[in-house]
Amino acid sequence: MSLSGYLIAAFVAVFTGTATLLLLNKALRAKRGALSKTPSLKDLNWLSGVAMIQAAALWLHPSAALLTTTVFCVYGLLIWLDALLFVQYRIEVNRETIMWFFKGTKGLLKGVPHLFEVLSKFRPAILIPLFTVLVFILSVFASSWVLLLFAAIILLVCVLAVNDNRWLTSGLIATLILLTTIAWQAFTGDILPATLAGGMCVIIIGALNLYKLVVRPGSAFFTTPSLLPNILLSDEFTVDARASDERLQPFITRPSRIQQSPLFGNCQGASIIMITMESLGCYIHPYTNGVIESRLAKRFGDNRWFSHRHYSLCPNTTVSTNQMYTGGYSNNPYNKDDSAYYGSEAHYINSLREAGYTTMFLDSANTDLYDYWKLLKRIGFDHVWGTADLPSNGLTADYRLWNMVDEVANRVGNKPFFLHVINDQTHMPYEVVDTQRFNRHKGTSQKALYLNAVEEADFIIDEFLNRLSAKLDLSNTILVFTGDHGESFGEYGYSFHSNSVIPEQTQVPFMLTHPALSAKEIEHSSHFDLFPTFFDLLAIACDTPGYGQSLGLDGRPLQYFFHSATLKGNTPANFSFMQNNELYWFDRLFNQVYRFCFVKDKWVNMPVEDKAWVEAMLGKHLLQKGLIKTG
Repeated sequence: MSLSGYLIAAFVAVFTGTATLLLLNKALRAKRGALSKTPSLKDLNWLSGVAMIQAAALWLHPSAALLTTTVFCVYGLLIWLDALLFVQYRIEVNRETIMWFFKGTKGLLKGVPHLFEVLSKFRPAILIPLFTVLVFILSVFASSWVLLLFAAIILLVCVLAVNDNRWLTSGLIATLILLTTIAWQAFTGDILPATLAGGMCVIIIGALNLYKLVVRPGSAFFTTPSLLPNILLSDEFTVDARASDERLQPFITRPSRIQQSPLFGNCQGASIIMITMESLGCYIHPYTNGVIESRLAKRFGDNRWFSHRHYSLCPNTTVSTNQMYTGGYSNNPYNKDDSAYYGSEAHYINSLREAGYTTMFLDSANTDLYDYWKLLKRIGFDHVWGTADLPSNGLTADYRLWNMVDEVANRVGNKPFFLHVINDQTHMPYEVVDTQRFNRHKGTSQKALYLNAVEEADFIIDEFLNRLSAKLDLSNTILVFTGDHGESFGEYGYSFHSNSVIPEQTQVPFMLTHPALSAKEIEHSSHFDLFPTFFDLLAIACDTPGYGQSLGLDGRPLQYFFHSATLKGNTPANFSFMQNNELYWFDRLFNQVYRFCFVKDKWVNMPVEDKAWVEAMLGKHLLQKGLIKTG
């Protein structure tokens, strides 16, 4: 076989192998809700460049090929690690995080034991590092037909793993063509088929780039940026704090005090039970997308307070919990030593304790994960129970909450109490224990499983309250029902939560009731308003105001700033600002700026006239709220 034939085979094999590995890697990233599993034109440009460099190195000298092989193998492994970190911890591999790693930053090291858990959910991803190394090693040492055969195997494995009909069909066709090329070259020694395959790759990619340059199409294939170079690029986001444009001034200011409403003290001495169902979006009746008749919602009768648009300003359990109890913005809010976005001190629970309340936090999830226990300890509850503290007694999952009724009742005694209950089954990957009873939502989709899990968790928590009322007098109790954050199922390309600020992830139900209150319709509210409302109704003084105010007040401005728990460089990867039914959103993961308007109960995508102004305005919000790391 001539040198030219071998170099052509190397180009075809490296391009085919890396392209299909990228497809598999994108499928892995999509487990956390990346925008697209489809390779873009920019991805293909980068990979064809890699294949050309490797072929050129082989032409120059074997030592040059070994050097490029080492570089590309390391880079490929970093891309794979980037996908794992993105799925598990909502961070990316880039220049900054690599430096943090070498500096021993606890924020990266604390979750290492759980880093590879995602591979149990998507087993083909285990092959990515092995195939990456073999693609480049074989390009140096294997014969041309063996190299092409291995590329065909990778292509076949990847398209079968992704299991998308479109990719499966095209992948099988491409594999057949590649196998035909291999057979022809192996038995005849003729390099013509491989030459044609390599030439067609170059011609097609060149034609696509020319088409993009001339026509400027708007489809995702042509416009989606490649994530491949991000590891080498800086992800720093800079804001000019001296900008004088009046439009750039932050709109949301922190109140100087918690104001009293006309309902001040109406529920004085009442206990509080706050239920924040895990990942509960607005899928219960009477919300627009309500397909669930909630037992819990039926507890809120004619005198319920109902918020039409209630927001979790960060779609992540730990961050939203921190915002509830501090009234301030934060990200990764565990403690001062290992968080760049620590946020405010937690004073709200201490105010309740000083007023004579027993404070309790009951969660059927594992509070050891992601250092959640540090946050709960910092908040200052009298009693905290996580999954390890819940006895089974023949029960599993959220059903074990029933076994805590006596424990909670015994801790209360004769004092008023505050009890925060949160469950676990409605967290991705979702769990339904009694599949015979809770199977109303048919199909195998993630959303169907989620809705059935919500109905089962709703039943469990409702029964928990029934059993608790048999032990304690709950007639003088403020009952609150909401979600810690929402959940999305492919809207705008995002799934699950924590990774975006789309309404599906940030809008949650909110209901409140107490016998002394009359019915109240609330147009909008957020988790920041929870404790100011409690203190107002209970007539408890709190000297540390947050961003929220009592929901007993009318005429509150419609102004909210959202951010994701997903990080990119020195900021959240997604952040947005809403004012008077207009929302501006900056998605830094894909460098996209959006503008939405709320029309007839729906968010409508609108043109963005000045993207630079939107970025600067949102950046000012990041600075004001301490969500950007500037030093």
